[in-house]
Amino acid sequence: MNADQLAELKPLAAVIEAAIAETPIRLGTDDWGTVLGARLLADVAAYMGRTLGPDAPILGEIQAERARQDAKWGEKNHPDGTGNKSQQDRAEAARRWCESAFGSGYGTWADILTEEVAEAEAERVPARLRAELIQVAAVAVAWIGAIDRRTGGEAR
Repeated sequence: MNADQLAELKPLAAVIEAAIAETPIRLGTDDWGTVLGARLLADVAAYMGRTLGPDAPILGEIQAERARQDAKWGEKNHPDGTGNKSQQDRAEAARRWCESAFGSGYGTWADILTEEVAEAEAERVPARLRAELIQVAAVAVAWIGAIDRRTGGEAR
């Protein structure tokens, strides 16, 4: 890790250090490891919730899914396959559709996500493709949050 990455971890390290310092160890018992583990889990979860905001649980599920994918398939480095004329035409059509749907008062999450995916597929410049994929991920997380709010989290 470089110095900048270590600096980013300093607040989290402080949370962990405080949890260790503030967790009593009772001599003659063997449960102190469990107590410390529970305290660390709670404190780090609270820290991450503050850092990641209200989407932290959703982002945790996404990270778990990424771990499952890597465990099953290993690291993948496929070509992007984006930016051809047909994809650019579909992106423009998706933009028009989405604008029309929302202009008529009938826009949906599916319309937004379709537009964002089409825009990503149309992009060939890596930095702009990356930015579009961030937008795809952000819309997907927002949509998941809306489902959770609507169903009280029962859809999980």
